[in-house]
Amino acid sequence: MAIQGFTRLRKAQIGKQTILGTAVAATRRLPWRGLVEYNPNRTDADVDTGTLDPAILPYPMAPETSWNPTGPLTYDDLPYRLAGALKGGVSPTGSAAAGYTWTFQAASETADAFDYFTVESADDTAASDGIRGTGGVCNSFSEEMPEDLGPWTLSDEWIFADASLAQDITAALDVDETPAFVFGADTELWVDANPAAIGTTWWTDALHSATLTISNNLDQKRFANGANASNSRFRLSGYGRGAREIELVLTVAKTAATMAEAATLDDSPVPQRFIQLTSTSLEAAGTVTKYSYRRRGCFTLRSRAEGEIGGNATIVLTYRAMYNTTLGYGFEAVVVNALAAL
Repeated sequence: MAIQGFTRLRKAQIGKQTILGTAVAATRRLPWRGLVEYNPNRTDADVDTGTLDPAILPYPMAPETSWNPTGPLTYDDLPYRLAGALKGGVSPTGSAAAGYTWTFQAASETADAFDYFTVESADDTAASDGIRGTGGVCNSFSEEMPEDLGPWTLSDEWIFADASLAQDITAALDVDETPAFVFGADTELWVDANPAAIGTTWWTDALHSATLTISNNLDQKRFANGANASNSRFRLSGYGRGAREIELVLTVAKTAATMAEAATLDDSPVPQRFIQLTSTSLEAAGTVTKYSYRRRGCFTLRSRAEGEIGGNATIVLTYRAMYNTTLGYGFEAVVVNALAAL
């Protein structure tokens, strides 16, 4: 008898929902690692039963369904992460020939709408052991550029309103055989003191590595509406946006520009910095337009530390994003790729 459950046959795939509690068939298989996990939070009653061991059945509490994908960053899969973490309701502009431009400009003075996602994960036992998370959003978003300038890597934390076990997941989906990776070698850094000049002052021969993290601190909503009401019982009824924290950590060589920037840590008032990181591929998303990924916003320096790479000292600069009235936003991500829709 063949042994089932090959780890090499694990897969995760995603589809965009229109209603929080209504799952959809997946439309894209993702080149990431990580499976949906379900925890019903079964709890033993804290009571006396006259026994050394529990003598009554545990009861369920609000369940937790999570997904922690990791993997290399690819341009055509980026909008799923950005829609789940930053802003819903985004549609691209452009065409197959020119490439599609996705603009995710996160609002600070209002709460952006959510996009919800169904995520399916399974292995070769998918017909009887697949797991489906419903109403998923990205609570923590992280991407890192390595020192060897290979592809940026992602490490996210998704949460879901509900889950279904023992599911037969959507068939006939395959990963992109020739993905366009977001390489560190194709990444440039600009740091400016004026919002009108964002993307002007290029820090050349400076950037070794970088990490961008978005912590959404989402509020998970549940309501008690009675067992006979048309409701979800323990399932989440919605999400509220919490205090968002966007952190950018840059590991840089000691140049005149980077040392001058590190020296501003004790300046008062605290100076604002308008930072842009852009990765531009050598590959075309359409006929001529290159794949690209631009991240920009207003930041303040929070700490500096000494580091080293090989035989050289480095400076580790840690920034946090803030809302800027001139920009009209705190953080924006723009992707140019070949993806026409989620």
